[in-house]
Amino acid sequence: MPILNETDLKEKLKDNPVGIFLIYGEESYLKKIYVEKIIKKTVDPSFEDFNFHSFDGKDSTLSEIYECAGAVPMMAETKCVLVKDFPLDTLDDNGFEQLETVLSDNPEDCALVFSFVAYEPKGAKWNKAVKLFEKYGNAVKLDKKTASDLVKMLESGAKKRGKPFEKGVANYLITCVGSDLNTLLNETEKVCAFAEGECVRKSDVDAVCIKSLDAKVFDMIKDLTAGRFDSAFRKLSLLFEQREDEFQILGALIAQYSDIYRAKAAVKSGERAEAVAKYYNYAGKEFRLSNAARNGSSLSFDDIGECIEILHWADSTLKSSALDKRLVLEQAVVKLARVGRR
Repeated sequence: MPILNETDLKEKLKDNPVGIFLIYGEESYLKKIYVEKIIKKTVDPSFEDFNFHSFDGKDSTLSEIYECAGAVPMMAETKCVLVKDFPLDTLDDNGFEQLETVLSDNPEDCALVFSFVAYEPKGAKWNKAVKLFEKYGNAVKLDKKTASDLVKMLESGAKKRGKPFEKGVANYLITCVGSDLNTLLNETEKVCAFAEGECVRKSDVDAVCIKSLDAKVFDMIKDLTAGRFDSAFRKLSLLFEQREDEFQILGALIAQYSDIYRAKAAVKSGERAEAVAKYYNYAGKEFRLSNAARNGSSLSFDDIGECIEILHWADSTLKSSALDKRLVLEQAVVKLARVGRR
């Protein structure tokens, strides 16, 4: 069976919640939600102590998992065995033979779930393990939703709460707090509870939602690309006052100037800025490219190249010298704003 996505998994759980599931991918919130759904559908709460078993993959063996999965459910028709972060990407040949035995012999009354939350395995051994789950059960990859999917989800959730988003505000919320689904749902609930009008407005988001570092740096870059020294410095000083880490501030600057370069290259070649998303990991963050295209519209490619050289100097200096980190960032911001003013 091919690798399943969220829609496939929803359909699968309607009919047959037992079986073998490998659940992985970038979206932590969805992984948590669907593991909980499988447990709820296969374990009677009255006999949970007997029919639900959880293993920490770092401290478990495939033999222990095999024995547990093979046990008969107590006073129920089905049971669930959950295995968290088992190091499938480190198995040797003997380990793969054991894994295949565990999967091929899994009884029909057991939901056997291997879930990855703490880390995302990669490499040839991981791909080999995924193939085994495809052969004997279900491999489910839950990745980040696209920005348009996130907007639809947030708008639907706000409408159910009786406080729909004003046009464009759901997208603005994503630019402010990022694309992490758990964070977005929490912030949506908070802003809906706060909003006093008939709908959620941009001012409501600004009043109660905590902006991510990327959003704060984005606001600063709007000043830098326009050459507004004073405003850019006020925003940088505020980041220092909020005790944001200097390396993370610089990392956000580098990432967003890289966005500007990619977006400008796409537009120059006749594409929309968002077209770059298919070549890089922008799932749920496509808005960054459209924002970058606007921010970088006044800069030439030479200007952007100079900005990236400035940031490279700042990165090397922070990592290799004893200069005050704040001073290095301030110098970089002056140079970036000078390019923007030019």
